[in-house]
Amino acid sequence: MTWIKKHLSTFLLIFLILAFALIGFQLRKTEDVESASIAEEITPSVVFEAGPLQVTSTVVNTWIMIVIIGGLSYFVGRSFKVHPGFVQNAIEWLREAVNGIITANIDHEDTSLFLPLVISLAVFIGCANLLGLLPVLDSPTQDINTPLAMALVVFLSVPYFGIRTRGLGKYLKHYVEPIFLMLPIEIASEIARTFSLTFRLFGNIIGEEIIIAILFVIAPFVVPVPMMLFSIFTGVLQAYIFTLLTCVYIGGAVKAHQSTN
Repeated sequence: MTWIKKHLSTFLLIFLILAFALIGFQLRKTEDVESASIAEEITPSVVFEAGPLQVTSTVVNTWIMIVIIGGLSYFVGRSFKVHPGFVQNAIEWLREAVNGIITANIDHEDTSLFLPLVISLAVFIGCANLLGLLPVLDSPTQDINTPLAMALVVFLSVPYFGIRTRGLGKYLKHYVEPIFLMLPIEIASEIARTFSLTFRLFGNIIGEEIIIAILFVIAPFVVPVPMMLFSIFTGVLQAYIFTLLTCVYIGGAVKAHQSTN
């Protein structure tokens, strides 16, 4: 009995994966697979129009994800206790894990300065990658606009933290050290990092979706559960890589400007 209670959370996770897999299979089985193409499956569709703006399925899925995260955060936050339970322990573990990544890659005495941004990116990207596991929903990160938006947040955050920690003058001075010819190279490097973050996240998620779509046509009775496990692993891994690279880029800006002191 004690062993069952100890591993109850693991059993619940396996049960949820099996349930989502079976529901997803039933929903996909009702579709006309022969007339549907892979391109149609991974391309966002226009849900409605608001004047000149087209609201796509990616935007709607993102709104749904935000509502889910916000609602869970509200109710879980109200349940915090002095003696934490399983959920509270998991949240505290996530915070400590992200804080450990920040400490290892950003050489600054106040890690709390970077924690809100980094953990927000980690949670958002992780949940966006895993949203496609829910029936009738799709991962926002399979639309290149979402990874690009996240990469632009990092692109703007690097100079923000560089200026905040070292000052505007010392930050701008770094771009022309040791000689002014380094300026275009530094600018090109930051732009290249933005594209790298975008296509790394987008490429891995869209590749996974294409593989699942192909395998579902070939072996619909075998694919659901193993591929959902693979999706969970890939989604969490890509969120970790994006978070790690964010800390590396911010840490590079902070550390570089420390040498100018």
